[in-house]
Amino acid sequence: MRTTSFAKVAALCGLLALSGCASKITQPDKYSGFLNNYSDLKETTSATGKPVLRWVDPSFDQSKYDSIVWNPITYYPVPKPSTQVGQKVLDKILNYTNTEMKEAIAQRKPLVTTAGPRSLIFRGAITGVDTSKEGLQFYEVVPVALV
Repeated sequence: MRTTSFAKVAALCGLLALSGCASKITQPDKYSGFLNNYSDLKETTSATGKPVLRWVDPSFDQSKYDSIVWNPITYYPVPKPSTQVGQKVLDKILNYTNTEMKEAIAQRKPLVTTAGPRSLIFRGAITGVDTSKEGLQFYEVVPVALV
């Protein structure tokens, strides 16, 4: 009986946490400054169905490139660790993102360390990381006690 109640509470907490992670389009006043110009960004849908902002050069033709220069993804600006999200967690997120992105990109084009005449240079960042408790509900900050 107690295990069933625990499973229900855990499932409910998981659903609440996931609903809080719903993707939203970033408003202009929240832009990080990573890009020099945000005016050409267009709203579209990602492969997972989430709304995103992106810009693709109208003259872009992937057949003009035969390799990609990989620059590791960074945080921009660098987030400040908090008691909620420590430096270890931020490092794990960044390492995971770099590993997965690098593998995914390498499946499409060879990765190189120096640019050639037909190389595309990749530079990416995780922007707008907020480690504050602002906007969290009481049950997301206070440890849940089993009854």
